[in-house]
Amino acid sequence: MIDLSLNRVYWEYTQNNSYIRPDKFISSQRIPSIGVRATVPVYTRRGTSFHNDITLLVKEFAKRYGSKHRFVLALSGGIDSEVTAETFYQLGIPFRAVSQRLFDGTNNHDIIFAAKYCADRHIPHAIINLPMSRMVEKIIPEGVKHGQFTHSYSQIALTNLFHYVDDDEILIFSGHNPDFHNEIGIGWWEDSPNIIKYAISTNKLFFTFTSLEPIFCHYAANYDGSQPGDKDNTFLYNAFPHLKLRTKMTGWEKNNKIIPDLEDAIREQAGYKYQSFITWDQFTLKYIRQLFIQQKGLTL
Repeated sequence: MIDLSLNRVYWEYTQNNSYIRPDKFISSQRIPSIGVRATVPVYTRRGTSFHNDITLLVKEFAKRYGSKHRFVLALSGGIDSEVTAETFYQLGIPFRAVSQRLFDGTNNHDIIFAAKYCADRHIPHAIINLPMSRMVEKIIPEGVKHGQFTHSYSQIALTNLFHYVDDDEILIFSGHNPDFHNEIGIGWWEDSPNIIKYAISTNKLFFTFTSLEPIFCHYAANYDGSQPGDKDNTFLYNAFPHLKLRTKMTGWEKNNKIIPDLEDAIREQAGYKYQSFITWDQFTLKYIRQLFIQQKGLTL
């Protein structure tokens, strides 16, 4: 069974057996997955069709929550969030969409796709402005306090959208890829699931499809470290060939001059030099064994 629970927690810190990082967290910069672990079984399952997998999951999700909650899909303008929206749309499941305009429009090149997508289908769509002053003075401090963010300005920025959903609405993200550590393997850098911590702490309802086993595995199978987002989007366009092909973007391309300021603001609030990598015990143990062999001058 796929876990479709809201505010879904799938990791824990071994010091306190909680999804909340301990105040005095003992970890390792050399082995960033020490001290935190994925609690779900290792992901291995995916169907032969991404389209079928996401369709089945959206159907089950809507069946479980659609009678008591309204759905709000966050659309960045990228293909990831658009395929989730298109799945809801094709199934006739009502939703409204929100997009975030960064710092007076530095990501207009991206959200224009979301605006057109919604206009063509008559989907209610709101564009939320996030000024730089609000990001630094309010959103970053709140993100560190409620979500324990330590590094990712882009993930912290997304928490602003929680201010624009009602109590009976579920905010749905769908564009985050699995993360890859060069030596350890696949998992999530800590700031990725910290959005779930933020939702729990602020009493909001949240869900993401890309943390589910079949979808995660489809994304992992199309890993490409040379592209933005570390994946080749061909499999998404193959599943939804009618969606508009676009240049692969992150939405942050035009913010290079202010990103150092954002990173400094996060460091000042969080006080952490590095973030942990959440993965399965077997990958951490394999990496530790490799380090031990290297130190002893042995060969595998």
